[in-house]
Amino acid sequence: MALARHIRLVVKPLVEIPGVDDVESALKKCNATGLVEIDEDNAVCRSTADCSRNGGRAVSDSSVGNTAVDSVRQECRSVARRDAAPAKLHRETLVWTSHDGITQVRFCSDQSEFELTGTDVKPLDEYTIVAFYGSVERGCEDVLKERFVSHESATEALMRLTGSFSIVYVSFRTNTVYVFKDEIGIRSLLWGRHDGVITVTDVAFGKQTEWYEIPPEFMITIHDEIKVVNRGLTMLQKLCHQSKIAYSVLTIDDVNHAIQLVYDGIASAVVELCDSRSIRDRVTILFSGGLDSSLLASMVAQHVKDLECIELVNVAFKPKVAPDRITAICTYEDLTRIYPEVNFKLILVDVETEEYKKVEQELMARIMPNNTHMDLNIAAALHYAVALKGTVMQPQFIHTEEWQEIKQNVALMKSINLRVTISKGSDTQTNNEELDGGKDGTCENEHSTDNTRKHDRHAKTASDESDVVDVLWEQLIQLRGSVNAADEDYTSPSKHVIIGSGADELFGGYGRHAVAPPTADVSFSKEVNKDIRRLWKRNLGRDDRVVNAQGVTALYPFLHPSVIRVLTHLKLNAATVVDALECPEWVKSLGVYQSLQYSTFKNCEFLHDRRNREVAIYINKWILREIAVRIGLKHCVHFKKRAIQFGTRSAKTFNRLRGMSNRVASDKGATIIMNNDL
Repeated sequence: MALARHIRLVVKPLVEIPGVDDVESALKKCNATGLVEIDEDNAVCRSTADCSRNGGRAVSDSSVGNTAVDSVRQECRSVARRDAAPAKLHRETLVWTSHDGITQVRFCSDQSEFELTGTDVKPLDEYTIVAFYGSVERGCEDVLKERFVSHESATEALMRLTGSFSIVYVSFRTNTVYVFKDEIGIRSLLWGRHDGVITVTDVAFGKQTEWYEIPPEFMITIHDEIKVVNRGLTMLQKLCHQSKIAYSVLTIDDVNHAIQLVYDGIASAVVELCDSRSIRDRVTILFSGGLDSSLLASMVAQHVKDLECIELVNVAFKPKVAPDRITAICTYEDLTRIYPEVNFKLILVDVETEEYKKVEQELMARIMPNNTHMDLNIAAALHYAVALKGTVMQPQFIHTEEWQEIKQNVALMKSINLRVTISKGSDTQTNNEELDGGKDGTCENEHSTDNTRKHDRHAKTASDESDVVDVLWEQLIQLRGSVNAADEDYTSPSKHVIIGSGADELFGGYGRHAVAPPTADVSFSKEVNKDIRRLWKRNLGRDDRVVNAQGVTALYPFLHPSVIRVLTHLKLNAATVVDALECPEWVKSLGVYQSLQYSTFKNCEFLHDRRNREVAIYINKWILREIAVRIGLKHCVHFKKRAIQFGTRSAKTFNRLRGMSNRVASDKGATIIMNNDL
């Protein structure tokens, strides 16, 4: 396993430092909700511009022992007793050590002892030290080379750094230590305090310490006092503030232009992120076969050149197959059909219950301060996925008669880009003829059989879908012996993996987005706004800690600046969810509308007995689904949003170990895990 990246700053105050309680109070408040309120008038950096080492070394001695360290400590305490003001960082106290890929530097100020440790700690010149966790974008080196003469100029310039990183920047010129992360919040950075000692680190440790994720809107500075400096509106917050044009006044030309811009933005993000990977002959994607990961796989196939293979990593928790395994094979078939010249490797990762039990405590420690049932279930799926160990499914499997026969029943897992809501007691009447608008007047899906039509008569529930998946997999086992019968063991050497996080937040993928009341200015609804703004707390920090533990770096194309800039400048709100029964005329000309599986709904009981019921059929993430249609991805267009813990069945494994029913587990999903839960 590759060495996991690491960053840690320990601050031991020698005297009381003002501001510590205020900083901790601010962190506690925003960690409770995941939301950060910004006062733009008091923000240091109102606009983020893309920015783009010197080789001098400070005092360095890789063989420093305890005697030298004690000497530094005595010097620090001596300095702290001086009456100098303002507080100074003392370069003469620097002591460097290095061991097993970890570098540590110790130094002191008039007020504190500092210990900075990490896998990428280095002097930029004789007055500047920087510890990187992650990476800044090309072109930012000029900012880091600047010899800042004032605290204000350093703060403003450092906040213009772009990339995906957490950084501790030490300036002996401004006598300040700067702690901050990228403005999306992609990398983890935590604050903890115990017995007066402050620790900033990428991963929590010690149960006695209460940890808080540092939000991307904050820079923490340590000088005469410790304080929070507000960045100002981040890219995501600016996106949430944009007013848009109502769907009712858009033209099809407006819509097609928006779709093309989104496509180009995602393609640009994929190309740029893939250019950063260290293993150049392959691209690795965490792959459920759902809409988001399938689009990214297609973008890589189209736009990243000179690849030996594209690795599609799919996780399933046993004993029975997960829904994501079925959807992955379906979309794998689509990809190989569209891009016959590309070598796609579908890597099947199967997780046994006993194996999961062995790592559960480790995962719980890794995700802190996130601590719910849902967090642990998501972490489990990610942990096994980014280990990149499994078996490669043989390509000939999708050409067997057995798979083609079983695939007919995949229609049972569709309808699925659609959310059907029924309100009893409404005077609204829904006409069955409204459902007859399939392409060319047909309402049959391409794989309709007597068997699928029989099953389509049943309204779908989560339980029904689970049963369907089990039936499909049982057929696979019976007809072929085992899907893995001819597969080969495989471990990917990749150090970077592409993950589809952010698509649901930016394009309206959650069920709650469909029913959220619209805003007067057609901007994001409160639900979408909230989900976007708390990504750093609910998702990104946790996922980074899990992925990094395997020595792997996560790449997020949907959260790349090129995508966010496109969405910010679009005329329309990309996260609006469309009701297929009450939509503007331009929606009906889209491929995603014309490919709806209307037969599923015509045969549902609630449409036949429609008296006193209001029916809505919602299409979420319609822009991404339309791009998938135009690319030729037939299956994933209709696969619904399925959270990773349910698609992989990591949640079911967790529930089974604790004897919880799915209903009880669902009720507890967002609750904190107590010690007796593990």
